[in-house]
This record gives sequence, structure tokens and C-alpha cells, in this order.
Amino acid sequence: MFIIKQILRKQNVRFVHFKHNDDELIIGVKNALIRDEYRQRLSMDTFDRHYFPRDKRVHHLIPENKFYSYLHQQSMGPEQLKPYFDFSTIDKNRVNGYCKLCNQNYKDKCGIFSNFLKHLKRKHVPEYEKLFFDQVEDSPEVVNGSDHRSTIELSSSNTKQNRINISIAKYLIIKCNLPLNLVENSAFREFMKECNVKWNPISSKKLKHDGISFFADKMKTNLHATLNGVKFVTLTVDGWSDRRGRSFIGVTCHFINYKCESQAFLIDFVRLKGPHTGENIHRTTEFILDRYNLKEKVYKIVTDNASSMIKAYKFGLPVDDEVYDDDSNKIKSNSSANSGCDDNDDDIDINDLEFMNIAFADDYEDIENPSDLRLSCFIHSLQLSVRDGLKNAPYVPKLLKKCQTLAKFSHKSSKVAELLEELNKHIHKMTITRWNSEFLLIKSILSIGRTDLETITSAMDNPIKFSDNDFIALEELIDILQPFYDVSIKCQAETALTASLVVPSIVHLISHLRDIKPDISLCLKLVQQLEESIKTRFSGIINRLNLVDVADNSAYYDPIYFIVAVLDPSFKFLWIHDLNLPVPLENRLKQHIIELIINEMEKDLPTSTIEPMKINFSSKSTLSSSFTTTTPPRKRRKLFNYDDNIINDSNASSTLDPAVELDAFLNDPVRSNFSNYWFHSQLKILKNLVVRIFSVQASSAPIERVFSHAGLILSSRRTNMNETLFRDLVLLRVNQNLL
Repeated sequence: MFIIKQILRKQNVRFVHFKHNDDELIIGVKNALIRDEYRQRLSMDTFDRHYFPRDKRVHHLIPENKFYSYLHQQSMGPEQLKPYFDFSTIDKNRVNGYCKLCNQNYKDKCGIFSNFLKHLKRKHVPEYEKLFFDQVEDSPEVVNGSDHRSTIELSSSNTKQNRINISIAKYLIIKCNLPLNLVENSAFREFMKECNVKWNPISSKKLKHDGISFFADKMKTNLHATLNGVKFVTLTVDGWSDRRGRSFIGVTCHFINYKCESQAFLIDFVRLKGPHTGENIHRTTEFILDRYNLKEKVYKIVTDNASSMIKAYKFGLPVDDEVYDDDSNKIKSNSSANSGCDDNDDDIDINDLEFMNIAFADDYEDIENPSDLRLSCFIHSLQLSVRDGLKNAPYVPKLLKKCQTLAKFSHKSSKVAELLEELNKHIHKMTITRWNSEFLLIKSILSIGRTDLETITSAMDNPIKFSDNDFIALEELIDILQPFYDVSIKCQAETALTASLVVPSIVHLISHLRDIKPDISLCLKLVQQLEESIKTRFSGIINRLNLVDVADNSAYYDPIYFIVAVLDPSFKFLWIHDLNLPVPLENRLKQHIIELIINEMEKDLPTSTIEPMKINFSSKSTLSSSFTTTTPPRKRRKLFNYDDNIINDSNASSTLDPAVELDAFLNDPVRSNFSNYWFHSQLKILKNLVVRIFSVQASSAPIERVFSHAGLILSSRRTNMNETLFRDLVLLRVNQNLL
């Protein structure tokens, strides 16, 4: 009872009388609210039904149904001290306690443990604090002290039990992607009892309703708050189907925050019912945008080149009702993508990202959306260019067929698998829906070596042989396709700004194909086919590089690709040198891009400031016009008249000049990273433009990455998961930063 008295004192409960008989407790508490009488004989079992001790310091009441539990948990009996002491009886009135921490003996009266507690407090402070303070699992949460009639509410989120369950939901279910029924596994419950003996088992149903729902609501609230402060966003949109054939549409949003850092979130992952038409996709996307009030903030939408995606985002125009061809343009299926994934498989290979079934691109359109809203996925278009070259180049398809045959056999034959294991090699499996699939297959075969490869092929049922020319061609294929692989990896990076890489990448590939021709003998036709395919699928970029008029319906005609390339401090105009243009043509190209940037900057300026700038800019080119223009007579300024309006107007005229700011940027020798440079930049007009245009993504890789997460969550063992839970888990998994 001495310990209970200590605890009550610690809670500022004042005592008048305190006695303990064998089976009765008599307590007099000053200023306590007692139901029947001021002093009453109570048993410990009925203690909580009668006493309402008031905490005078905070002027609140401890709930009656929690007070006994609170005292009982705080009482330090031999059970709580056994982890630190070995107790033995000396005589009928005294107990010896041997400290396991410092190997010392301490004595106290039977039933009294104050000496042992004092020893812990003086010599073993961490253990004392853990023992004394961590015992309170249902500690009362203090609310506003000005309300004398309010009672202390126990917040479930602050209890140790609830904190453990919340941590299980956050770290094990959401971040580690473990199944919900883990908490019902007997081994897991035994493990938790070892960690915390007071942990009460929880059902998967309760964890879903309490833990997952709590984090889903928190994530959505934080997402709403974040997006409310954003001016411009770019979306990536694509479709996906799970193992049960259910179709989903995912939408990610991208923007530049106040620190000039690129941020991305998955705003929704919803079921797409009905035919996969452009109209249905359009309607579903608008519903998602309206829920987040984003429709007016959307700057661009990045999708792949499927016809339904092109038709879907002609906002304000009639949408074609043509049904999405389920055979040729089917939404990405999860069954082939993740058939071998385990629940705990958390590694997402960037080369495993899928795109719409391209089947050598016969059913895809590389025409940009006339509405200026939709942009094509750069990586998808680049892969289509590679497939064009591989399909049309002589000799290459036959060689690829040999490689595919070997890859299929290596994944079926245990003998070949053992040979590869001894060599510590692996033959990559070619999949039509994987990016860079052919390149990785060729590279894996070439890495084995000629001698070992002959040993492996001889073990086949129908042996194939690679001739000397085959090995030469394989090496040439690697040399030709290596830059395409590097570009695709760079342009689908998760954290980097990717839109500014598009034009420098095209320039690099053009110069690479131009320079490699003298070193190629067998695959020269492939180089020519790749050049033609790039000119066709990226005609807008190629025409601007050649200073040719760009048609509005040509692929990649949008000038934004050139603007972002120049406004990236890492590039500016450095990439132009790879074109090896004559100086006059190079200067003309630079001037053309500068005009594109200034035109885009003027969109962010008030209308009143645009016209004078156009006049001033044109007056530099025609000197005679300045003499013919009549100007009003200048008024004489009064002595010592420093009008604020005059000062502000002069500052505006000197700072709100796109040409001046752009010139300052281009002549700045600093080449720091994007966020560092623009966060500290004082070029306000240019900075506003940067925030808008750098939200654009080069590819739809962000939404493809979401589908990889979805495939891991909805593995073959969890196909019965309902849509709502599946959607919440995908959103939480991708938007972990909002938890």
C-alpha cells in the first residue's frame, strides 16, 4: 500500500487518512468526489466503482473505470521486479533481493519493495524509468485545464497497446507489404508476447478497420492539404488489370514544391468498369480531378501511345466512342508481370516496368494531342523506335530468334540451369512487354563467353550454333543499343527531373548513330533503320533541330521539350555542340529556342506589361522606328517628390523583363543542381515558368512503378482482396511520405 500511496502522491492526490487491513482499504482523499460518504470501507475489487479522485493540479477527473487499473499497473510488486532481482526469504518478516545488474544484495520487509526500487533509481536509472514509467498503458491525456467539469479522455492512439498495433499496420503491413492475417499467425503472436508480454492479440479485421483506415484517412488529408498549395501539376495516367481480370486506372501527379524539388504522389487508383474507351477513361480521370480540385491546375498529361489514351484527353472536344480493342490494345495484365512474385518481394527492377502490348507498334499512334494537353511517353516511343530497327534490319531477327530459343530452354532445363549456376551467369528472359528486353537478353548471352556458350547449347535437345558472324553481330548490337538502354534508365529515374533529358537524349542518340557507322560491318542496316525511326517518331524535335517548320500534329512538336532542356542549369545550350552544326546554324537554333522561352514567359505576366515589352524588343531590330514614333511630352518632376508608385513602376520595368532575366540565366557560369539553383534564384518570371514546366515528366514510368507495387500487393496468394482494401494499400504503399 505504501507504493500505491507514492503513486497517488505523484499524481498530486492529497491524503487525509491511509490504512491497510487484511482485506479492507480505507482512504480519505481531500477534495475527492465520493459517491456515498467521505470515508468508506472498500475492497480492491469495488475500488474503481466508488472512487473518483481529483487531480488538483490540472483540475480534472480520472475516469472511474480506469482508476483501479491505473493503480494496479503502477504498483511495483515482485513480479515487476523479478527481471532485475532474485528474491529469497531470510525470515518470516524479511526478504533478500539479489540484483542481477550489479551483483549486490539488498534487504527489505516482506511485502515492501521500496529498498529495491531506491536501488534501481540510484544505480540503474534506465531500468528504473522503464519499470516505473512504462507500466502506464492507459495513462490519462490532459485536456484544456480551463474546463473544470471536463474529464480526462483516454486517447487510444497514445496507449502502448494501440501504438504497437499502429506500428504493425504502418511498418509491417504497409511498408513491408506483409499480409493482414499475419497478426493471426500463432508464431507472430508468440513473437509479440516475447517483445511485450502485455500485448493483446488483434484480429486482421480489426487491424484493417482501425489501422489501415486510420492511415488511409491521414494520407488523404495530407494529400489534400499538399495539393491545395500547388499551382500546376502534371499527370501520368495508365491502365492495369489484376490476376482476376479486373481493370484499374491509376493517376499520379507531379509538381515542383516551394524548395524547387520535384514531388510526386499517387492521387488515385480506381476500378475501371465498362469498355476501355477514350470516353470512359476521360470520365474517370475527370471524376478523380474534381475530387481533388485539380482540373484547373493540370498543365500536362503524360500517357503511352495507345489510341484510347490519345482520344481520352481531348478535353472540351467530343470523344470518340470506338471501343478499345481488347485483343490488340489490351490494358496491362498483372498475370505475366508478377507471376513469380512473392508477398515479401519488395525489389522493383526498373527494367521490369511494362507498357501497353506493343506488338511491333502496328496499333499505336505517335500523333500528339492537338489540345496541347497530352504528351506521349518518351520511353515508350523510344522502345518503339528500337523495335522498328530490330524488325526491319536484315540478319538481326534471325539472330534474335536464336537468342530467344536459348533463353527459353535455359529456363526449362535443369542441366543448363546447373551449368549457368557453375558459371555464375544468368540468361535474361525476353518478354515483349518489358522495356530493354532484347538488349538485356543479348548482353546476358554475350557475357557467357564463346566456349561456355557452346557447352550450354550442346546440352539442348535441338542444339543451335552461334557462328563467328553471330558473335560479331551480337557485339555490334550491344554497341549500338547501349546508349538507348542508358537513356531509358535515366529518363525513368524516380527522383530526377526527366523532362529536360528528352532533347539532349535525342541529340545524343543521333550523334551516336552518326559516329558509330564506320565501326559497324554486319549491322549497318540496323543503324540506318534506327535513324529513320527516330526521325519519324520524334519528328517534332528533329524538325526544330533542323530549323524546319513543325506541324501541330507531328510527334513531339510541343516546344516544352526544348524549353526545359535550356532552363535546366545542368544543360543550358551545352547539348547543341553534339550536333556539329556550323556556327550560323547553331546561333539560329539558339535564337529560335530563346524566342520560344520568352513567349512562354510572357504567359505568366499581366497583360499590361506584355505589349511594352514587345515594342521594346522589336525596337532593337528596327532603329528607324524609334524616330517615327510620337511620344507624349515628359512632365517635370517636382522637387523631392519620391512617389511610391513611381519607384514601384521603375522597379517593375527593370525586373519584369523576360529577355533580361533569360540573358542573366544563360550567362550565369554556375552549374549547380536544379533545386539548389532555382531555390536561391531571384529571377522571378523565369522561376515561375520553371515551376510550371518542370512538373512535366518524360515518361509514364511513375504510374508503371505504381503497377509494380500493385502486382506485389495483389500476389497470387491474395487474389481475394476486396477492391477498397486493395486501393487503400496501393495508395498507402506509394504515398508513404504522407503517413
